[in-house]
Amino acid sequence: MKGLGPRAYNILFHTHTVSGIVISFVLFIIFFAGAVSLYKHEIYQWENPQARVTAVTTLDYERQIARMDSIQYGASESHEIRAVMPTTTRPVYTLYVPVEDSTGARFLTFLYNAHNDQLTETASGEWSTTGETLYRLHYLDQIPLYIGRYIAGLVSLFFAFAVVTGLLIHWKNIVAKFYAFSFKKVSKQFWTNAHTAFGVIGLPFQMMYAITGAFYMLSLLVLAPTVLVLFDGDDHKLITQLYPTEEFHDHHDDKGDHQQAPVAHMSVAEGLAVIQQDYKTYRIAHIDIINNGHDNAVLGAELIDDLAYNKNGTVVLDLHSGEYKMRIEPGQKSYTQSILQGINAIHFGNYGGWLTKALYFVLSIFTCFVIISGVLMWKEARNKASYTDQQRRFHHRVTKIYLSICFSLFPATALLFISEQVVAPFTGRVDIVNIIFFGSWLLLSAIAYMLPTEKKITQFCLVTGGIFSCAVPLANGIATGDWLWKTATSLRYVFLTDITWLITGVFVLLIAYAMPGKKAVRIRG
Repeated sequence: MKGLGPRAYNILFHTHTVSGIVISFVLFIIFFAGAVSLYKHEIYQWENPQARVTAVTTLDYERQIARMDSIQYGASESHEIRAVMPTTTRPVYTLYVPVEDSTGARFLTFLYNAHNDQLTETASGEWSTTGETLYRLHYLDQIPLYIGRYIAGLVSLFFAFAVVTGLLIHWKNIVAKFYAFSFKKVSKQFWTNAHTAFGVIGLPFQMMYAITGAFYMLSLLVLAPTVLVLFDGDDHKLITQLYPTEEFHDHHDDKGDHQQAPVAHMSVAEGLAVIQQDYKTYRIAHIDIINNGHDNAVLGAELIDDLAYNKNGTVVLDLHSGEYKMRIEPGQKSYTQSILQGINAIHFGNYGGWLTKALYFVLSIFTCFVIISGVLMWKEARNKASYTDQQRRFHHRVTKIYLSICFSLFPATALLFISEQVVAPFTGRVDIVNIIFFGSWLLLSAIAYMLPTEKKITQFCLVTGGIFSCAVPLANGIATGDWLWKTATSLRYVFLTDITWLITGVFVLLIAYAMPGKKAVRIRG
């Protein structure tokens, strides 16, 4: 195959190397956290023992709205209350309510467990955090003022650039490097061929994540010009195009103030039953209770086909007449209405069932390997006589920093799961669990960096990660009494979480034990 000319090759090779090495450890964090958070809903019952129940699909919404109002005054007066329906993985109701008081406008989140009739505002810190912590880490949201999100967006852009330039510089010998890949090669050749082979295998997946991730995190840069050019600066027009139910909101209706007497209409449960009867083959993901108690009260519902790609619909039912005021049939949304949900489905693998998620997980781990192999290839290529001792020590230190940060995330994640069970529920518990996670990650990174070679760093993180991984099901059994032999027949997702960590722990300990005993070249510094 015809490749690039010498000058173009050198330019793209160096830009690929520089862009890749700059973003590598951040990119590893994004992909590793993203791989685990793909199963955010599946691990929910494991991290939250109170949710280890079967889903209840009937609810007195009016009663819960009154209860929310008793917890936070103004909840019942909200123009919209969103209820996320329970599923087999997350068998509790999640209620989102915008309120406005002396502190300003804000969103509240309530969780309702129908089995014990417990309604809890999540701001109290008494609920679980494992999946949410890793999900937020996926886009660096722990960095305040949305700075982390912008960093993640810029990293995604650089990643797209690195993918394209990497394809161009390896285009000529891609096939040859597939056949040349061998575990018996010398270090430099091994990491070069491994980086190329695994990079090409995951190329479409990596490009997809780079583009969709950049769109999500830098959407302001896309939507702001759209609002100015196409909608004459009126952002409400754009919102109603993207989210059709917004046109039924009446935020400034004088009839909607606190002095108006409630207007009678059918209950939310009755309206929901009408929609369920008309769309039996679809799952209702969430409902929007809009202008509840007013003469323009409607019920919106999002209809989902979990196995189809972006085949969903939106309906809005008049709670007074029982007639539909809007019906966007599943699979019939316009391009504007379906674009954001389509990107969301592609990015998070929300289609095709468990097989799609498993494929996404494997390709995410592949990408982590591609990132690490690129760093090691970069270091090995500079570990030669043409570089001064000072330069080689610098390259060695950078490699150690990157490996320490990346590899120590594995044992820290296992410790996050352990902490979720061993820290008793109390106000502020979520903060304590997160402090343990990030504190252990920092400590493990520092210890790993003090080790002399990349091999020692790898072995340390594998051994600590393996031990912590094996301790995850032990922590769950001690804290809840739900041991593996009990959950195997009654709590599928709890069992799968425990057994996955146990198998992972045993596997990585075997890898650490089987690592070759030959001493690696040590460069002091």
